[in-house]
Amino acid sequence: MPNSFSADGLKRIRRLAWAVRSLCLLGVVVIGTLPFIFWAQPDWVADVASRLWAVNKLQLDLGPRLWGLAASLLPTSVSLFALWQMWSLFGCFAQGELLTRRPAQHLRRLGLGMCALAAAQPLGQTLVVLALTWGNPKGERQLVFGLSGDHYLALLFGLLLLALAQVLHEAARVADENAEFV
Repeated sequence: MPNSFSADGLKRIRRLAWAVRSLCLLGVVVIGTLPFIFWAQPDWVADVASRLWAVNKLQLDLGPRLWGLAASLLPTSVSLFALWQMWSLFGCFAQGELLTRRPAQHLRRLGLGMCALAAAQPLGQTLVVLALTWGNPKGERQLVFGLSGDHYLALLFGLLLLALAQVLHEAARVADENAEFV
């Protein structure tokens, strides 16, 4: 634990780390289970497909819903990876490991996860709509691809985290060099 951090500052960081890690656990539970609950309820799938994707003629038997579940697991798995990296990053912070290479690695992986999420979300949605309309007669199948401001912001946030990870890595390198002089 570096001497340059005050005891009060470390205490606040540990409290924040506890809160963030708790939210990560909640996120894992919700994000990890919601796709299975959603795809098990055909009426809910039909409602979302109609409102969000403007798809009215779709197949809701078990096969297409399983393919939809598989497609939705792409952004789900990327989200879970990002949550794992955030959990690990704040675990480092909770242990007082601030200006070291390990948190920089987790921050970098979190940034990569956010960038991947920016691509996985529209791709997952495209595959979901394709899965739900694949059984339609020719001419009534749909291929939907949409980008939103949320995808753009996820990409920008991921790039910001990558830059911060590089800064943290350099700070850790300098701290290691300075520690060797003492």
